[in-house]
Amino acid sequence: MSYKRIERSLKNIIMKSENCENYKNTQKSFTRNRKMNFKDYVWYLIFQKGRTASMELDEYLKHKNNTYKISISKQAFSKQRLNLKPEIFIDLYKDYLRDFYTNSKDEVKTYKEHHVLAVDGSMFEIPNTKELREIFKTQKNSSGHRESARARVSGIYAIENEFIIDAVIADCEQGEKNLAKKNVIEAGKIIDLTKSIIIFDRGYPGIDLIWFLEKIGAKYIFRLQSTNMYEKEKRQMVTNDEWVKLDVCGDRLRKIEDEAIKKELKEIKNISVRLIKVILDTGEIEYLLSNISETIISEIEMKSVYFKRWQIEIGYDILKNKLHIENFTGKTKITIEQDFYAQIYVFNLLQDIKHDANEKIKKKN
Repeated sequence: MSYKRIERSLKNIIMKSENCENYKNTQKSFTRNRKMNFKDYVWYLIFQKGRTASMELDEYLKHKNNTYKISISKQAFSKQRLNLKPEIFIDLYKDYLRDFYTNSKDEVKTYKEHHVLAVDGSMFEIPNTKELREIFKTQKNSSGHRESARARVSGIYAIENEFIIDAVIADCEQGEKNLAKKNVIEAGKIIDLTKSIIIFDRGYPGIDLIWFLEKIGAKYIFRLQSTNMYEKEKRQMVTNDEWVKLDVCGDRLRKIEDEAIKKELKEIKNISVRLIKVILDTGEIEYLLSNISETIISEIEMKSVYFKRWQIEIGYDILKNKLHIENFTGKTKITIEQDFYAQIYVFNLLQDIKHDANEKIKKKN
């Protein structure tokens, strides 16, 4: 089934001639008969292997034309690829996911009839050029001295099916909670969020994000920071699993920049949430904050459900250390985004092919 989805996604986005117009930056782009046309650039950027541009181009043209006689300079290639909008790769992986969740429901895995999603961010290394330092901003290196260009990446990951549902690459000064909201909104265009459980780590449980999730009807689990995070409500607990009123006042309101959200929260005054005290194997105490009923996830189950979020860490590891997503092949905003979103598409294809292969192995055994 994965191969049929791959074929459909490529036909829907790449093979339609009208899409050449939708995804090019100028009307004159990709109009002349060149050695590499619009489709060639898309294919090339998807299936490049992270080697030097010269090696990649030589191999691509050899396979395309079955000869070594045709070549293209790195400079000509770099100039022409600037005419290709990165959005084509976003639409490719989104179209692929919509196909999976709409047309392959027998393959969709859930936990207690819920999609389990994890949100997390990461800092990515990008070429340290003046242009990219201005666009993506800078961060001090590990020694704390020299500042280098960095990009903040935020993604939402479908744990049971191991797909990246949405990812965004932005400047490193962007707030992780705002990017998380964007991830969730985009995921809602593919998955029913009212039938989802979204898991967040310690950096996320602000009142504004909790309220955002409440309004859209999503279920959530947050891990709280060990100190200085909803201490009043923790002290009110008598048992290890209780529903409490999360007060909306004082500093919790002052930290919210959006005046409309601040007004809404002032009116509701508090949010009813579930606090779960978790004792780790080390003896340390952690707190989870959720809005999920005990009838869906018990106190005993909550710890193991939260730790499902580790899968998104594995996803980032695959992107960085197996797909080498940080080996960017250009030094402009467009080329960074092209490479990034093309690799998100490849990641999802590989996960789907892996699942397909595993199912075939199971049937044989």
